[in-house]
Formats: sequence, C-alpha cells, structure tokens
Amino acid sequence: MNKRKGLLAFLLAWIIFSFPIFASAEALKTISHGSREEKCIALTFDDGPHPRYTERILEILKKYDVKATFFMIGSNVEQYPEIAARVAKEGHEIGSHTYSHPQMLHIEEDVFFKEIKCCEEALAQCGIPRPRLFRPPQGFRTERQCEMLCEAGYSMVIWSLDTHDWKSVPSKEIVKFVFENVQGGDILLFHDYVSGQNTTITALEQIIPKLQQDGYRFVTVSSLSE
Repeated sequence: MNKRKGLLAFLLAWIIFSFPIFASAEALKTISHGSREEKCIALTFDDGPHPRYTERILEILKKYDVKATFFMIGSNVEQYPEIAARVAKEGHEIGSHTYSHPQMLHIEEDVFFKEIKCCEEALAQCGIPRPRLFRPPQGFRTERQCEMLCEAGYSMVIWSLDTHDWKSVPSKEIVKFVFENVQGGDILLFHDYVSGQNTTITALEQIIPKLQQDGYRFVTVSSLSE
C-alpha cells in the first residue's frame, strides 16, 4: 500500500513540475516542421546573402516558381544590400540569422539583443521590414534567448532535415538523403553561403523538379506553420 502511495505521489509531482516546462515550450514558438498531413515543404537558406551563390539560387527558384525562406546575416546584408533587396523583391521570406553569426551559447544577453537589433537595422536599410522569424547559428540557443525572442515578437525556426550542404558534401549525397527522408511538413536546411565548395546549386536542380513531380508544394516557413 505504501509503495502504491509513493508511486502516486511521484506521478503527481512529475505532472506538477513538468507542466511549466511544456507551457514554456509552447510559449517559445519554436518551429521545426509543419503539418505532416499535407505535402508541403519549406526550403530555407542560411548565412547569405552571397554575391554569387544567392543569385544562382534565386534563378533556380524562379525557374520552378518556388518561394523560399532566407535567414540572413546582418553583416552580409550590409555588404550586399542589392542582393538582399532582390530576395525580398522576388517574393521570398526573410528571417534573421543574427548580425555576425556568433556562438549563441556563450554570449551575454545584451550582446544577443544587439545581434538581433543590428540585423534588423541592416535589413531596414534595404527596405526590408523587420523580420518575424529567427534562426540561431548552428541551431544552438538557450531558453533565455528563446524567451527574449518571444517577447520581441519573433518565432524560433529550426529544421527537420539538415542536408549537410555546409560540409560541402557531394550534391548526389544531398539529393539521395532528401529523397530517402523527405515527408510533408519538412523544413529543409540549406545554405547560400558555405566556406568550401558549394554543392547546393546542383542538388537543388534535381531536388525541386522531382519533388514537384511527386506532388510536393514548396512554401515559406510562415505558410508552412500556419
């Protein structure tokens, strides 16, 4: 009997103390995928804009009438404002990826806040409205940073499929990985800037038309999460 009471007490305590965690996770608005019931996919591109690769990606998206979401670094926006403006003009969604791409787990709150504001200001100089989506560099973030973003009106966006294009893996490996793992509601992580060889362009030329043939629609992250 005592064992049963002990078990009930444990379960009750677990429910009581776990609830705030669940409630907090809901309030933080972290988006990692959309509805699995529909064949919709969001292509996302980090670390741009880039003077060469971003424009090549834009041409591919235009070719297949696809809208995507670009998470831009503020310092790159300052360097290539005309490319950032073109992304917005062509109807793609723009999110923040900080100003300088810092290691998020090791910065103070005031530095984090400055990273967000400086990226907003860089985008504003290009006529781009204040973004409502934020993606942390490398996906790393603290709960406090999530809370600050939520208070500022942002939604945190991660991904459900990492294509590993940032490793400069061969395009055929990216294509194979996507075809074997993709499902409705996925948010795919790509980059329009990588430090090594960019294999994203070639991969996209194969991925987009094939998935369209398979009945998938490409949408922005905001549309996917509605």
